[in-house]
Amino acid sequence: MSWTLLQKEGHETQTPLEAGEAPCEPVGEEVQRLNVIHSLPFLLTAEEPQCMQRILPKVQQGLPSASAEFHLAASSTFLTILEKKLVHPRTFTQTFLQGILSSIDSRDPVVASAWLETLLDVIDLLPATVVKSDILPVAIAKGQIAQPVSTRLTACKLLGKIATKFEPYMLKKEVLPLIHSLCQDVNYEVRACICSQLHYVARSLDAETVKPALLPSLVELASDEESHVRLEAVETIVNMLPTLQADSVKFTIVPLVKKMCEQSLRAEDSVMVKISEQFGKLCLGLEKLLTPQEKAWMLRHYQKMAELGLPQVMKTNVPDYAMMPDVVPANTDNHIACRHNCAYNFPAITAFCGTAGKMDNFSQQLYSTFRDLACDPYFMIRHTVACGLYEIAGILGSASSVLKPELITLLKDDAEVLQGLVPHLGQTLLLLSKAGTFSPDFMDNTVLNIGRALIKCEAEISMTTNWRLHAEILGQLEYLPHCMPSDFIYSHFIPIIFHRIHAARPVPCRMAAARTMLVFLRYNVKETQKNAIRARIDTDLRNNDSCYKRLLYVKMCATAMDLFSKHYFKEYFFMPLIDLADDQVPNIRLTVVMMFPKLKSMLCLPGDHKLLTSLEAHIRNLSINEKDRDVKAQLNLTIEALDAIEVQVEVIGSQPPASKEDIEDQRKADEETKLSGIVSALGKRKFVGQTDLKRRFIEFKSPPVPSVAEKKNYSSNIPTSSPIRTSLQHPTTFFGGVPHKSAMQSWQFAPATNDISQQAQKTYICLAKHNKLGCCSASHFEFPQNPSSG
Repeated sequence: MSWTLLQKEGHETQTPLEAGEAPCEPVGEEVQRLNVIHSLPFLLTAEEPQCMQRILPKVQQGLPSASAEFHLAASSTFLTILEKKLVHPRTFTQTFLQGILSSIDSRDPVVASAWLETLLDVIDLLPATVVKSDILPVAIAKGQIAQPVSTRLTACKLLGKIATKFEPYMLKKEVLPLIHSLCQDVNYEVRACICSQLHYVARSLDAETVKPALLPSLVELASDEESHVRLEAVETIVNMLPTLQADSVKFTIVPLVKKMCEQSLRAEDSVMVKISEQFGKLCLGLEKLLTPQEKAWMLRHYQKMAELGLPQVMKTNVPDYAMMPDVVPANTDNHIACRHNCAYNFPAITAFCGTAGKMDNFSQQLYSTFRDLACDPYFMIRHTVACGLYEIAGILGSASSVLKPELITLLKDDAEVLQGLVPHLGQTLLLLSKAGTFSPDFMDNTVLNIGRALIKCEAEISMTTNWRLHAEILGQLEYLPHCMPSDFIYSHFIPIIFHRIHAARPVPCRMAAARTMLVFLRYNVKETQKNAIRARIDTDLRNNDSCYKRLLYVKMCATAMDLFSKHYFKEYFFMPLIDLADDQVPNIRLTVVMMFPKLKSMLCLPGDHKLLTSLEAHIRNLSINEKDRDVKAQLNLTIEALDAIEVQVEVIGSQPPASKEDIEDQRKADEETKLSGIVSALGKRKFVGQTDLKRRFIEFKSPPVPSVAEKKNYSSNIPTSSPIRTSLQHPTTFFGGVPHKSAMQSWQFAPATNDISQQAQKTYICLAKHNKLGCCSASHFEFPQNPSSG
């Protein structure tokens, strides 16, 4: 695109005036100017000499009288030219930099601000010599006391950025005198602005120079009469901590921080809110230099900020609150903001106290504060606590069991709070499980309480319009096999997941539920329950009359390829999946055809000869009978991909190096063998087959294929979607986290099909006899008899 073409385009865009129409604002000319300025980087790349001679002078000539929109576009374009190095730095300095420096004095504050931001970014990209010769004199001139306030504010920002380009000796000679002068400025906005730039200067100075050069000014600004200056001083202190020497921090900064904390707490002003915002960074920055007494003082101050405005505290501290609560407000904006910041900084305060693995210390020092924040009247504070709960559990380590009551409380909170808790819910449950709060190896009251809370949480979210959060909670439930007993998951969560697969309207929610179901299937330790789950998947999805359910089964198989080993997938999913290649719906056939290459790549001869023959038969059948053009086009592409795939062959003796995919598949197979061995260890089932170390792949003895009657029997063993646990009404059956007695009487559990189920029943009855199930008793549970014994 040349300048001639741009002129022609601009001329063509101008609309001729109609008869009697007076000329108005030259809109077409302004559009042409904007088009030129936006095309300037491209023009410099294509025709730099002609652009520099003919276009750029016109741009600079029209810049003083141009519109604000043109200035904004030009400031962005000039920075792009330097970032992409479209011209030499010397050329940029001579041609573009002077225009930038002259434009920062614009009377339009929007234009001046845009050019100032461009200049600050340009300083980072220019050599130090150019900054010293062209920009530093401008900053010094603008920082004089005779200049307007806006000009001195510009000088403060320029000096902070320039300081990062100079050596320490140059800073002390050229920049520090003006900085000291601006710190004493009569205008508080200038003092606040230069205070916010001091940490940039400190980074460029030696540690020995910072103390005499900047520390006195910082102390003076932190004691300024204007709160706006003190507010900036708080953030500057936090940012300067890494650059200060230990003695300066110990004898100057720590007393200064304590003084500012006490004064702001008494005043309850905006400085207190800023301190609460930076308190976590402040404590961690000072941690190594504080004495135990000073640490205790910092912790007490944090607790005072975290309880500001709470009703129970107001009743104690304000004499007239009980008699006139409407006259003495329970909360102010500063109180709420302060508690919100304390909730945000709670993980940092937990790390500051050094309570990792020390439950007694946390219980005595911080637990009461954490409990109050988790039950705060304002949902945003509870939301912030929920967001950081997994961090707190990770810091506490083995002491994180103390967080269990608050986790249960937050799980029963409103949907706004759950938005912060759900994204890291699985990680939180894993951390609590590692701490011994609950375990997949035994059933106790904690599993019941958290399980009920999770069910209520999922049901609460399902009734909202936030389908993304619902898909998130369904995905987080896949962590449960690592935290809770398999029987408990089978009886309580699998019916809910099946219900969501059928009833959830958004497709991501159904897909998340399907993946979670596969994870539950993978980590279930009972063969009868696994068979029941697989049979119900086959009945409810693969053989469903709805094409959407059958398509969901196909997508579910794609997920199963990633979760299970090749042997497991070939045994239980391969043949049912390729049979859907003959489905009457073209979309289903199309999806299955697209999966053929991946299916062929997992086969291994001679053991999978039957599967390979069946796959080839389906391909031949589609090639002959397929009528849909999209499926035929995809089939042709799939056949080409299949021809390039060689079927693996078992190698006896020396084997080639295993790929990452084979190693990962071996890991999955070993894990599945280990899970199957759990039942064998309990004497329920014997593992058939031995591992041949000389073979590249593990061979398993295929179990007998269950008959149709057996599949129906397996399906009947899965608890149905009880209205109490799976319908949208089930949250109302819980009051205070405990099921209603009438609701508990209708609970039905899966038949006891083996010794583990019988043991789970005994555990329930034992807990009920010792009154560990709240209002529940042994009479409220109805256990079917073991079919094998009857």
